[in-house]
Amino acid sequence: MSKHDVMVQGASEPQSGPDAGGGRLALIITADIQARDGLERICQQAGLQSLDCVTEREAVALAREHRIDVCCLAFAADDPSLASLVGGLRVELPEGAPLLLLTSTGDATEHEALFTLGITEVIPSSQPEKLLAYLLTRDAERRDPRGQHIYGKRILLVEDSRTAAHVITRMLMAHGLLVDWVKRAEEALERVRVRRYDLLITDLVLEGAMSGMALVGQLRQSGFADFSLPILAMTGFDDAARRRELFRLGVNDYVTKPVVEEELLVRARNLIIATGLAARVEAQRARLNLLEVTDPLTGLHNRRMLFSLGAKYLAMARRGGGAFSLLLLDLDWLGDINIQYGHEAGDEVLRSVAATLLKGVRESDLVTRVGDTRFALALPHCTVGDALHVSERFRAAIEGLWPFGMQVTASVGVATFSPDIDTDFDALLARACAAVDQARTEGRNRVVLAGTLLRPVVAA
Repeated sequence: MSKHDVMVQGASEPQSGPDAGGGRLALIITADIQARDGLERICQQAGLQSLDCVTEREAVALAREHRIDVCCLAFAADDPSLASLVGGLRVELPEGAPLLLLTSTGDATEHEALFTLGITEVIPSSQPEKLLAYLLTRDAERRDPRGQHIYGKRILLVEDSRTAAHVITRMLMAHGLLVDWVKRAEEALERVRVRRYDLLITDLVLEGAMSGMALVGQLRQSGFADFSLPILAMTGFDDAARRRELFRLGVNDYVTKPVVEEELLVRARNLIIATGLAARVEAQRARLNLLEVTDPLTGLHNRRMLFSLGAKYLAMARRGGGAFSLLLLDLDWLGDINIQYGHEAGDEVLRSVAATLLKGVRESDLVTRVGDTRFALALPHCTVGDALHVSERFRAAIEGLWPFGMQVTASVGVATFSPDIDTDFDALLARACAAVDQARTEGRNRVVLAGTLLRPVVAA
């Protein structure tokens, strides 16, 4: 088996080529043949297909050509080529793809320098099992069977200690999270205004004029609600009074310092999942509310919305002395199309008429379907003259549709609000109904102003 034909764990046959089957890719970079073979075995055990190379030029070219999920480097920590290699890879790799360095160094100072350089995690070359555990844990987050994973979620970390920030970033990225780090609360405020984050983690003691607690208060006052931007605070104090103050300000949860990795991940995961669930519940509620006021066939608002907004428009006209008109439009010959071509054809006519009406109204106008063949248009700030003009335009547009080679026409009744006659919206609607009934009785395909025949048109 060659290095590009890797048996993916759980598969019955090898997959040929680095992108076969949409497998996840690991880029292995080392000049040490023994290290390369060991890394390939680990990636195979973790279900990753691997590409390997030696030089920086090869590595950057492969990263540009393929979507790499993780990079594994086997180098000495003081290798002079490492800085240039990491810099080139960061330009080409997808955001958040980890760079894992296997090296023999164990010096904390050297580790910090490597993290600053852009290395995600340093793993002792004598403990390759840690690399396997990293890859398996990261992929387990990605494949959560309940769909409640946190892989790929983005976190904003606010921490003024570079060392602490590196440690926390490593913890989070090891579980597939994407982390942006800033030192000051002022920087965090700028970031959240231009980018969406799934979680904000902040220390309470920060350099600069604004503390972490001030940051939380500012975010909540600026409209970032608990479940639009959950906040996890880090504090060195764990007394009851401080906890109460944190929750009063709007912190969703907190961890005490020094941070324990397992606790940090559990609390971060819980907040991210809870936020996602809350967003889905809110979206479902909004969808249900929309369905209650929407006609499923045409997508227009329904009778319920007409009565709700119609009453508001009428009240506005009464208070301000303005105009408000109601158009009631009834299709004349839809039954013939249903009989000759079937109800699916009739449904298509209804959708076409709905689209015609929507194209010809203002944003403030309300277009509704209120019966099998009947539409209503509520037109605020619309005088009787304008309402008659709009009605005639729609009547002519529908007359010119000719679906299935058959003419469909419309009878239109127009009623304009009169404070002396229309005590409520029901009264105005009743007058529009009388007008459309008159139009149908007197020959159809015409516009009738409530109580007055405007323009007789002989139906074809």
